[in-house]
Amino acid sequence: MNAAPSPRIAARPARAPGAHALRVAHHLRGTSLNRALDVVGDWWTQRILRECFLGVRNFEAFRVNLAVPRQTLSARLKLLAGHGILDTAGGDYRLTACGRALFPWALMVWAWIAKWGGGDPRHPRELTHAGCGHAMHPRFACGACGAAVGLRDVEVRDAPGVRLLAAAASSGDRRWAAGRFLLTPREGAEHIAFVTADRWAHLILSAVFLGCRSFDVLARETGAATNILAHRLGVLVAAGFLVKRRAADDGRRFDYALTDRGRDVYPLTITLVQWADRWLPRKGGAPMLRIHRGCGAVLDARVVCSACGGELLPRDVTFTLPPAAPAPTRGDAHG
Repeated sequence: MNAAPSPRIAARPARAPGAHALRVAHHLRGTSLNRALDVVGDWWTQRILRECFLGVRNFEAFRVNLAVPRQTLSARLKLLAGHGILDTAGGDYRLTACGRALFPWALMVWAWIAKWGGGDPRHPRELTHAGCGHAMHPRFACGACGAAVGLRDVEVRDAPGVRLLAAAASSGDRRWAAGRFLLTPREGAEHIAFVTADRWAHLILSAVFLGCRSFDVLARETGAATNILAHRLGVLVAAGFLVKRRAADDGRRFDYALTDRGRDVYPLTITLVQWADRWLPRKGGAPMLRIHRGCGAVLDARVVCSACGGELLPRDVTFTLPPAAPAPTRGDAHG
């Protein structure tokens, strides 16, 4: 895979004595994940986008495939069109360039489900890369060196944009209300979209990605109310994304650590972040740099074919769907 050169970052100077690390909250407040979830942070929306990548264009086909209430479907399609993700000019629903740019995220969702389950009867069984003709699994890779990348392969550093967030900290952290439904452990275990589309669950996982471990630290850095945090942590533990264990330095406290299942959410998160960095940019730029430890380049991740290493584009991937089966239903409590 040919990739544009990616800038390399010199070794960091040691911090001055007494200097303290920047609060994780500044990173979380400015991360593009927040803006991405404003647009696609909804269970129905994420499933509609999956249908779009499966080639669905017609309102009735969406409704039948997803067993979604008409009013809910109409509202979600209108929002996606309003955000420039869908084009309705031709009388149907087609992905725009902005919408097609979500394909790496959709592939990482597929890869996660293929490994851990949590899909439904509309989840494709197999993907084929037309570029090489092989059945394959999408691979999350460094755009500079082509190596596979996971959470442990990435180092996070402050970017210039973080200073703007630090200066604005006195205005208070943004708080979100809890959703109109409560995520349950069963939902979290059965369908990944329940977790990745739940703003608080996804933000809490992102804080753990950045090294937050204890309840108090997670509350401080995410800004979540304690009842919301306790509920989401309970769900993430019960659904197998986190494990709760006694702190090594104080047996009276508990820490939360990622399981392999939770760690594998990282590529989904970063593909959403990179999409929003391009399509929903913020003034002053991103607050953090992600450095690939393997090659030292700023991470500009690509999703590539496991067989040939070529970057995967929507027009180059074909799929096999399971035999038709009734779609799972869900009430419209959060519609």
